[in-house]
Amino acid sequence: MNTRLAIVISLILGGSNLATAAAIPDSRSAAARADAEAMFEVGESSDPRQAFHWYMRAASLGHVEAMNRLGLLYSEGSGVPQDYVAALEWYRRAAAHGSEPAVCNIATLYFYGFGVEQSYAEAADLLQAAAQRGSVDAQNKLGTLYEEGLGLVKDQAQARELFRKAASQGYAPAMVNLGRMYAEGIGGDRDDVGGYALIEAGVEAGIPASIREVALIELRTLSDRLDEMQLARARSLAREPFAAIEERAEGANHS
Repeated sequence: MNTRLAIVISLILGGSNLATAAAIPDSRSAAARADAEAMFEVGESSDPRQAFHWYMRAASLGHVEAMNRLGLLYSEGSGVPQDYVAALEWYRRAAAHGSEPAVCNIATLYFYGFGVEQSYAEAADLLQAAAQRGSVDAQNKLGTLYEEGLGLVKDQAQARELFRKAASQGYAPAMVNLGRMYAEGIGGDRDDVGGYALIEAGVEAGIPASIREVALIELRTLSDRLDEMQLARARSLAREPFAAIEERAEGANHS
């Protein structure tokens, strides 16, 4: 498998583990919310089996992210036997309460056909809606579908723009994807310096283990293409805010 495709595939699956819920308005009493949050926090610091217990209790009190985490535990077979049907049920409960991470996780199940009939189109529809509502995880995953033409008409320029939107909000996996597109000239001009800077920035910000090694391979490949001055500029850019990388990368590459 080539480097680009390895990153694309692993990001779609691995990104679901990064999903976290934003604040979602609810009508529960303050006491119920406090109890559910306390149970959720205990689950966060527990081993998977104990986490399942505490997430279940928190979910019974309406804690939305606890519902999503139960889906993740069932998806991964962590603390409970792997059960994609049960995972889908919990994801759907969380999504019904406004959880965008849960929507992205449902899309992942459809992408691979885990617990559902495989459908790139269904995955794309779910991600389109979540991306329009501002989910960076959805924007990044939708970008991979546009790039490969899975469930959508292939549009690499649109993929690049979706990666840019997510990367501009600090989403590390999207930085890696955008950097890869810069480096390979996919969906726009090629920019080795900008590509290196974005991938390194993404790696430093923290990306799933499933794609870290592939990203490091991409960095090594780029370092072989850059001369000493370009590499120094790329590494300096990687420490800058995203806007500065985007603004200065092309000039650094061609100076």
